[in-house]
Amino acid sequence: MIESTIGGLTFSNESDSHSIETLDGWYSGPPADPEIERRPNANGAFGSTRDFKSPRVLTQTGLLIATDFEQAVTELWPQFSALQSDGVPLPFTVTDPSGAKSCLVTLSGPPVVQPIVDGLASYVLQLIARDPVKYGPAQTLSTGLPTSGGGLQYPLGSPAGALYYGALGNLGRVVLTNGGTAETWPTFEVTGELTSGFYLQCLESGDVLRYERIVPAGTSVSLDARTGEVLIDGVSDGSTYLVRGEWFSAAPGGVCTVQFNSIGASSGTPQLSATISNGYW
Repeated sequence: MIESTIGGLTFSNESDSHSIETLDGWYSGPPADPEIERRPNANGAFGSTRDFKSPRVLTQTGLLIATDFEQAVTELWPQFSALQSDGVPLPFTVTDPSGAKSCLVTLSGPPVVQPIVDGLASYVLQLIARDPVKYGPAQTLSTGLPTSGGGLQYPLGSPAGALYYGALGNLGRVVLTNGGTAETWPTFEVTGELTSGFYLQCLESGDVLRYERIVPAGTSVSLDARTGEVLIDGVSDGSTYLVRGEWFSAAPGGVCTVQFNSIGASSGTPQLSATISNGYW
């Protein structure tokens, strides 16, 4: 079975009301978008170190099947025609035997309803995903700042004749994995209290995100590695305090171990939450 959802509507190749007949552009890779600079007075063009992907273009067609004409004109057709009426991008999710994958889309053409007979109509849904990667379910991991562990407890051999090394420490790390076929970029949220800020380092690449400003208790700083956006409490721009912005990603089938450190003193229970998804072409 193939099922798609968008804007509260669910379509399926087994549905009795919202059927899917074709889904073009979902299972194909997005086209490349090469920048070609012609050689003057010579054959060909200059070489390129890397060509990037174009947006993903999607077209879904099928049938809207009502019990009668009245249900069609009062429910099914108006609901479909109102998709993304506010113009705000929304998730488009496809579920098949491989699981659920999503991308953020906008309409690239009007939702087309073509009445056939009684309560039956065909439809065409044209979408564009500016980020062409399809994402699996989000995975969120959290950690506090590094803490040291205990040591040998004396007298040795107690209690019960065993050596006891005290409480375990915390490395202050999260391990982000990407089991897909496309590079993906994590998002981070750090909460205070941190008197002089914090830094995050990908141990595999050595890249660092260093934020130098107090993070008070009850305040959060979010960082989006794909867009480079830094927000304080989800509203205020905090990018001016990011003095080192070496954004890092997780390669296809790769791992990114992120170390969380305080720049100065801290109190309470500062936390790092990191979110990443498997990415697929």
